[in-house]
This record gives sequence, structure tokens and C-alpha cells, in this order.
Amino acid sequence: MQREDQDKQLYRVVEGLIPTNALNNKNRVRSWLYGYNEQYDVVVISKTGQIGQIINISGLNIALPPPPERCHRRSDVAAEQYWERIPVPKELERINSIFNWNDKSADFKNKWVDYIEKEFDYREQGFWFKNKGVSCYITGSHYMYLQWSSIDVGYPDFREANRIFFLFWEACKADQRSFGMIYLIF
Repeated sequence: MQREDQDKQLYRVVEGLIPTNALNNKNRVRSWLYGYNEQYDVVVISKTGQIGQIINISGLNIALPPPPERCHRRSDVAAEQYWERIPVPKELERINSIFNWNDKSADFKNKWVDYIEKEFDYREQGFWFKNKGVSCYITGSHYMYLQWSSIDVGYPDFREANRIFFLFWEACKADQRSFGMIYLIF
């Protein structure tokens, strides 16, 4: 019965794949490179030079970035913590092309440059938020999908299955051995 339960899981956390001493030393000097690490048979999707939790999705070991000391949360109460799209400032909602942006004053652009750069950082590095008291990492592509992509019913909701899909997809992009991703339905 235990094996059947494992087969139904979307992913599993891998413990002990990398010796603690090696993990701590490489994290200290930020020397983990984005991509496949042959020595430890893991695909590093962290772009910070450090890794945290390692998960296995469909036989592929994926090293996530370590959680930050503080991550985004909508509430201090764990039961009230979940993904919530961060509203776009009203002044920026009206900009729908580079031409609108170019027409704005230097003062306006300077006012919003930090916000825009932070959004680009999330797109590149990914995003951490609290989900029911647990620090949850989503890739930059997943963040862009949740935060900026409007679908037929509005903005998409966070789903754990989508998070696993985006983590696997990022690993496929990072892994130089990969020719892409195929999803098989049996």
C-alpha cells in the first residue's frame, strides 16, 4: 500500500542526496550553478548560487532555491495564507504599450522603476510566499502566469499541480541534457 501512495504523489522530497558538509560549503560560497549537476545527479533551478530543498518529480531530482528569511504573506494567521495576486498600481494599469511608457515624464518613470525592477527580479528568480504557514516557491514563469496573465475567467488561481508543472518545466529548461518535456497520460 505504501508504494501505491508514493505513485500517487506529484513529487517527493529527497533527503540525503548531497552530503551536508558539501551542501553547506557550496551554499556558503554561492557556487551552485544553474543547470544539471552531474556529481550529485540534480538539476539546480536556483539562480542565487545556493540551494535548499531537493524534490523528485518523475525521477528527476530538482534543487530549489533556499527560502528567504521573510517571504510574502497576506496574513499572519497560517489558515489565511494563500496565493493572492498583488494588485497593480492604478497609475501603471493605464500603460498598455511601450509607446504609452515613452510618453510619460522622467519623474513618473523614476517613481515606478523600483516596482518594475522588482517584478523583473521575480520573473528571473521566482517568488516565495506563505501558503497555509509553509514557505512556497514558484518559478518566475509561474509567477508571471499567476500575476500577469489574464485567462477567460480572469486571473488564474494558484494550484499545487501547476506549481509542480512549472518546477519541472524550469528544470527541463535548466538541464542541458533535456530536449524538452513530454507529458504522458496513461
